[in-house]
Amino acid sequence: MVSSIVGNYLVDKGIISFEQFRDLLAEQQKVRVKLGLIAVAEGLMTQEEADKVNKLQAVMDKRFGDIAVEKGYLTDGQVEALLKKQGNAYLAFAQTLENQQLMTVEQLEQYMIDFQRENNLTISDMEDLKSDDVDRIMPLYIPSGCEKYLNAAGTALRTIMRCVDTEIYPEKAYVTEKCENDNAAMQYVDGEQNITCCMAGKGQALLPVASIFGKEDFPEVNEDALDAVGELLNCINGLYASALSQSGVSLELYPPEFSAEISAVEGKEMLVLPLHIKGQKVDFIIAAGNKIEIK
Repeated sequence: MVSSIVGNYLVDKGIISFEQFRDLLAEQQKVRVKLGLIAVAEGLMTQEEADKVNKLQAVMDKRFGDIAVEKGYLTDGQVEALLKKQGNAYLAFAQTLENQQLMTVEQLEQYMIDFQRENNLTISDMEDLKSDDVDRIMPLYIPSGCEKYLNAAGTALRTIMRCVDTEIYPEKAYVTEKCENDNAAMQYVDGEQNITCCMAGKGQALLPVASIFGKEDFPEVNEDALDAVGELLNCINGLYASALSQSGVSLELYPPEFSAEISAVEGKEMLVLPLHIKGQKVDFIIAAGNKIEIK
């Protein structure tokens, strides 16, 4: 995610072209290795064990290393050592920029000073951003006083990264009572910590989400496509509810609702987190303690 945040900043500033950025992402994939592959190569896990953890990731909102430790395949120390070998995503992106002779790491750091100033970030904030850890990055995009949304937003971002677009990146979230959009899918989660989650877009913005997650080439954002988006919400909220259940919090998921023709999403208080997914801007909307309506 940090590669997309930094890369799009450089594109917006005219420092690199969009085509160069896409080439950088493709090239960077060659230097970013999955933790499971490294663990197998180091003889710390068998291929069968790595495959089991990969399958568990599809139903558990946890990182590969966390699951491997829980299963007894790795120790915390081994995971830490493997992560160092895997490489930091920000540094991998910086190395790719240098490999492509677009700029040195030192030049990138100068641009990041501008990024820090323009976004009113502290040195600690920048360290969080460069960590490429969703749990550390997400608070940078959520308004002060809106911490109650962090768990749901983090679960959504991680799930979309795994299931739809690894290069997803957010914009600053904001609180509102109305968000204008053309189509949307939403789901209400009832219980002690009830929430409503919604994915909404303008025009065909939700089409990549629907087609990739639904594994079907939808011609447009129609009800079939939005049904697939609703299933993604069901997956996100299922992981959110499952995590809370471990703390004794019981939640019930209602069937997703959707409409291909709306004017806005409304609610008493909603957090709108704009997400860039496969070149499209989508609004992920969360209401905590109250419901959202699509009108």
